[in-house]
Amino acid sequence: MMIKCQKCGFENQMGSIFCRECGEKLNMDAIDPNKLQKDVNKEKNLKLAKKRIKEAISTGFGLLVVVAFLAVVFYNGGLRKYEEPAVTEASANQKYTAAVSGTSVGKVKYTYPELTRMFNAKVVTPMSELDSFAKVTAAEIVYDEEKNQPVVYLWISLKDKVPVIYTIHGDLIFNSREEGSNDVTAPLSLDVKRLDIGRLPVLVSTHTFLDGFTTLIDNEEVMNFFARAKDVSFAADGMTVEFQKGGGVPAASSSSYAPKASASAGVAALKGGSTAALSEKDEAARAKAEAAKQKAAEEAEKKKALEEERKRKAEEYRQQQKEKEEERKRKAEEEKERKKQEAEERKRKAEEEAERRRQEAEDRRREREDRRNNNYNNGRSSRSSRNRY
Repeated sequence: MMIKCQKCGFENQMGSIFCRECGEKLNMDAIDPNKLQKDVNKEKNLKLAKKRIKEAISTGFGLLVVVAFLAVVFYNGGLRKYEEPAVTEASANQKYTAAVSGTSVGKVKYTYPELTRMFNAKVVTPMSELDSFAKVTAAEIVYDEEKNQPVVYLWISLKDKVPVIYTIHGDLIFNSREEGSNDVTAPLSLDVKRLDIGRLPVLVSTHTFLDGFTTLIDNEEVMNFFARAKDVSFAADGMTVEFQKGGGVPAASSSSYAPKASASAGVAALKGGSTAALSEKDEAARAKAEAAKQKAAEEAEKKKALEEERKRKAEEYRQQQKEKEEERKRKAEEEKERKKQEAEERKRKAEEEAERRRQEAEDRRREREDRRNNNYNNGRSSRSSRNRY
């Protein structure tokens, strides 16, 4: 802190008694402890303001990232729009019925518009009628000639208001079943190469996102379609199925494959909803669902325990922060009191020094006065002596 001279305005360092510019005695009242504390508080407030500005910038950047993420996922402008296939539902249903009833024998070609129409009619439409937070409203199966693999588009509606599109790139693999073997439970499996949600490529494991789609292609209607299939291949012009001779498939229980779950299970798996009711005739699927339910309950209990532990640690942290804040305030008060005492001590010493200098000046003045008086008296004595003689 600087002390300004009341005469010339020169700023002198703390501890000065006289002005270094004009020599005038400085006003000790300018040393104000409260002003010193105000300067300290001003510096602290400036640092706090800078910190809060940085936090505001960081928070604004975080919000910008969240908004960008939501825009990438949910903004569907420019993405693929669902269009009705150039195949009538009656024509697609006729080919489906021929495959299920046993009429189709040998190699039969199905174009991707026909597959799209059949999949929507047999799987998606029944699923869209279920009451769910998120519903698959449409699906389309196409072929990416550049990457030489099928692409599946799923249009999903959240709360019947917010549209989201899944784009699944990968290979649909036919699981052949040997005669007399019951090892294979589903005719098709999906080898995912890439998954996009909206415009956002999913970089994490796709397993969580695709459990529902796996359940969809294990649907009872799909099982019946591939019940007599010996071989299935996918090419740019469509899917070729080689059917063996035999009767039709009147029910899922007579299928060569064990149906895994109904369409409602696909909704639950895709959207993370409640467990769907499985077929009463499928004990294996029921046992699997119960195991999944038990595992989910264990996971929920584990999450609950982790949440309680997190809350306990958060409470301990808040208590520690409170104690630290109280300790900081106590030390700040002690520091304030110490600085106040130091300022008072400096003021007292400055006053003592000023008084000492004043006393010295007064003594010097008296000495000069005494010398003048002595000289005057000596001069009178000399003149008197001369006059006598």
